[in-house]
Amino acid sequence: MQPEERVIKCYNTTAANYAIKQVDEIYKTRLDSFLLKDFSSANLSKGLCADFGCGPGATTKFLYDNGLSNIVGVDISPEIIKVAIKLFPEIRFETGNLLNLMYRDNSFASAIAYYSIVHFDYEQVKTALNEVNRVLQNNGQFLLSFHVGNQIVHFDKAENVDIDIDLYYFQTDKIIQLLKDTGFEIIEAIERLPYKNIEFKSIRGYIWAEKKETTNR
Repeated sequence: MQPEERVIKCYNTTAANYAIKQVDEIYKTRLDSFLLKDFSSANLSKGLCADFGCGPGATTKFLYDNGLSNIVGVDISPEIIKVAIKLFPEIRFETGNLLNLMYRDNSFASAIAYYSIVHFDYEQVKTALNEVNRVLQNNGQFLLSFHVGNQIVHFDKAENVDIDIDLYYFQTDKIIQLLKDTGFEIIEAIERLPYKNIEFKSIRGYIWAEKKETTNR
């Protein structure tokens, strides 16, 4: 488990450079574009969507441009939220912590967390999934992505900026079980190889889930 302060400091420090790198990456990754367009289409008229761990807002903007305009981007880094607001002033962005969300129960009709758990260990992932489940409405859909594997990779540089952060990889079957344990049903789960010369070289995992209908959550 790494301190939240370390994650916040990393993204506060690299916010501008990170935004430059991320702003159009989704358009270069075919499967991601397909999944996000499909997720937008499936949730267009259901209500407010949350993009948890939105970073500089590239994914939020992609969903917005594909019809999911009732959306809010949420990230733990105040500086990266400032960048997102500057880049996409037409979209709502807020600072928030995925491990302790400020929203009331049943606030959102849908949610995504695109590589937003990559600095968590499994225990923190379970906490985050419980929080997402809590703020989702019954039958609310949730799209999650992550790096697949068993390792933890440490970074001390990003775009020539000094940082101190760990990147966690996860086994897809363990994330599926955590989703089930926290009140989700699995719609589909897939893995893919990285796109050459575009992405950090890791296998990517995607899980599309849905909050089980309950009366007491």
